[in-house]
Amino acid sequence: MSAAEPDLSAHVAARDAWARSARGPLALVNAQHVDRPQPVWPVAGQWAPAPGGLTVTASASDGVVVDGVPVDGTVLVAGDTAVVPSTVAFADGLAGTVQGSTLRVWDPTSDAVSRFARIDRFAPRSGGWVTVGRYEPRSGLEAPGHLTDAAGDPLPVAGTVETTVDGVPVRLTAVRSAPFHGRPRLQLIVQDATSSLPEDDPGSSYSMGRFLYLDEPDGAGDVALDWERLVLPPCAFSYQYACPVPPEENRIPVALTAGERHPVDAAGAVLH
Repeated sequence: MSAAEPDLSAHVAARDAWARSARGPLALVNAQHVDRPQPVWPVAGQWAPAPGGLTVTASASDGVVVDGVPVDGTVLVAGDTAVVPSTVAFADGLAGTVQGSTLRVWDPTSDAVSRFARIDRFAPRSGGWVTVGRYEPRSGLEAPGHLTDAAGDPLPVAGTVETTVDGVPVRLTAVRSAPFHGRPRLQLIVQDATSSLPEDDPGSSYSMGRFLYLDEPDGAGDVALDWERLVLPPCAFSYQYACPVPPEENRIPVALTAGERHPVDAAGAVLH
């Protein structure tokens, strides 16, 4: 664990809060690519592609508000690459954000948010479960087409991490993730023996795999892999996210009975 990371109990609480938040994965009810003028469910307005984002055409009675101003005509909704991305508010408390040419619609009172109780986790090991790995940066490595982020965009391969998990040596492909507290991070997208079990099996985890984040060293160096911090990808919470498929070398042939398993309701039933 780096000095910037919270202890495990704080990490767990923060993850549950993130999942149910107004911009958390359970609130995402639609992510629609807009390549021509079209409506977008379940919000008002006619949406169209435009340089730097999307345009929306609506009347004042539609209740669409962009950057704090009610729309009555056609306005630009700046996307996530703008210096100041636009904020969009709709009737009934819904909100919108633009990523590339995709309108994302968020409902903080969605059925999934209402049903969610917690992210179910494996019981932590006594003393934790940390392995030491060796990170080797690699330039020119091409990512497989299925190695994408939650929006479906390709992830840049950073290098490899070699470690041993329960006696099994593995060499994992690491991709570059967004910085965390100002520090560059690596991301491992992994599956393991728990991924192939039925979701109602108490030893199972999300079938498409899980993520582990590591601080990125300045060049080749040792890294600590804290498997208790395995987290679910956004696609474990909503079908509106793209789900990356772990590369073959990241399919670990042991049971990683650590970290997050599934999002569940109050009765313990898997949400998604």
